[in-house]
Amino acid sequence: MIILGIHIDTHDTGAVILKDGRIVAAINKERLSRKKMDGSAPYRSIKEVMKISDIKENDINVIAFSGFKPGFKKLFYFFWQQHQRVWFTKFSYLKSFINPKTFAAGRFLRQTGLAGIKEFFRVSWHTYAIIRHFRAEGFKGKVEFINHDLCHAAGAYFTSGFERGLVAIIEGSSFANTGSFWWAENGQLKKVYEIPLPHSIGRYYETVTAILGFNAHRHGGKITGLAALGDSNRLYEKVAVLLRINDLKVTVHPKLYSLYDEYFARGKKLPEYFGDNRREDVAAAFQKRLEDVTLEFLKNLLQRYPANSIMLSGGVAANVKLNMEIMQLPSIQKVFVHPGMSDVGQAMGAALATAKKYEPGFGPFELKDVYFGNSYSDKEIENYLVQNKIDFSVPENLAEAAGRLLSQNKVVGIYHSRMEYGPRALGNRSILYPATDPAVNDWLNKRLNRTEFMPFAPVTLEERAYDCYNKSDIDKSRLATRFMTIAVKVTDYMKKNMPAAVHVDGTAGPQLISRDLNPFYYDVIKYNENITGLPSLVNTSFNMHEEPIVCSPGDAVKAYEQSRLEALVIGKYLITHK
Repeated sequence: MIILGIHIDTHDTGAVILKDGRIVAAINKERLSRKKMDGSAPYRSIKEVMKISDIKENDINVIAFSGFKPGFKKLFYFFWQQHQRVWFTKFSYLKSFINPKTFAAGRFLRQTGLAGIKEFFRVSWHTYAIIRHFRAEGFKGKVEFINHDLCHAAGAYFTSGFERGLVAIIEGSSFANTGSFWWAENGQLKKVYEIPLPHSIGRYYETVTAILGFNAHRHGGKITGLAALGDSNRLYEKVAVLLRINDLKVTVHPKLYSLYDEYFARGKKLPEYFGDNRREDVAAAFQKRLEDVTLEFLKNLLQRYPANSIMLSGGVAANVKLNMEIMQLPSIQKVFVHPGMSDVGQAMGAALATAKKYEPGFGPFELKDVYFGNSYSDKEIENYLVQNKIDFSVPENLAEAAGRLLSQNKVVGIYHSRMEYGPRALGNRSILYPATDPAVNDWLNKRLNRTEFMPFAPVTLEERAYDCYNKSDIDKSRLATRFMTIAVKVTDYMKKNMPAAVHVDGTAGPQLISRDLNPFYYDVIKYNENITGLPSLVNTSFNMHEEPIVCSPGDAVKAYEQSRLEALVIGKYLITHK
């Protein structure tokens, strides 16, 4: 059976192909359009995954869309998930629009819910346009619509390899709720609890991201990094008022949403509620309260549904520090975080949920890797390099050449084989450099136009994991560490020898790599280890700040030249600055 999963409802639209329960291709629109978190209709993604899978429209058995079927219910939730904040705050959410100097038409439409109505008609039109196109091309299969939160839950459960456990979905909004919690067992998912609108842990974290001057939807990770530099105690009591918990009842104070609007009303200045405190302390208090509330909630839920395995997804699951704290819950022995935890994973979740419905015996499997994107042949790459008069060499052993450059403290871009699915670069679209000198972090942040306090994460040879990281943490999160979706405590050996990959709080968000998962990538790191004795390198995504991870050879060369990296591995070729 061939299933095409499509996400069109929100940001990070994309498409996925499943063949007989196996993930064959997955690409989000942003990689192709070069527009971060692109929410436009994913026609190019659909075309690309079908090309990768070598299928045509009439080969597909089921098309699965994430989200509600177009109709009144969908219209209501598109409107209400935005507009409910206005009612909740008794219209104080709109005070920035009273002043012409702070009025913004786009934000006004979003916050009143009017943009949601417009979005409903856009999404509905493109949904039916896609269906009409496939029908015209001979598609005779069925069309399914899978609820947003179930897509997240299916993605987390079916790619975890766990037979049973608790699935926790925590996000800004899934239209109908802001958090959903599921019992997973024997290939079945049963929703056991949900957090209703407007009470949202995700919106809580988006608020602090916005009022500290960052993009609410893209820069949550910056708050996590900033928080480690602050004192959570200074503002904790004030922040605790904004996000509260009583047993399983999670609520936000109306003040939370008013703060967001006050930030704009004051000309994008920190709301008066926080006084003259440093942004690091604001971030630290919000992060600490996020952890405290989430952990208390999950403890209470686990008392009702005892489990030693937990599976995480939803936008809040991008917070690697929170994931680490969840891993430390007394009953938890194994944790998995779906690598496309945000709405990036909606198309995959829709396809997986549909596979469960139609394919006998379909159940959870261990996700080995996420190299589901497109690739370019060496001939295509060479043609591009020749046409653009770019000098290159063809080393006899490319992995050894790259490993040797890294051992000489060079910064090397890697563009090799198929692109990764999800927000993390995992060796095929990565920038690697030695983790021995923390000063290189500032150098690279400046080259890539990134924020200076953002931590860089390491890639480590899996057989050396215990040398670098806390053994108990690794044993609990081994599959999650394959995808850089959780932080773990580091060892003294790691702190001493590879400090550039250690955050100020003594943690790291590593990727563990074995040769069977990615032979070339592993060999690069192994050759470096053969020379230096060190099993870890810094691995950061190959892109300029605010751009998606590189997709085409042209994207890779452009990012290489703009960032002035010292070397680029591209296909079987090596480019170096003279």
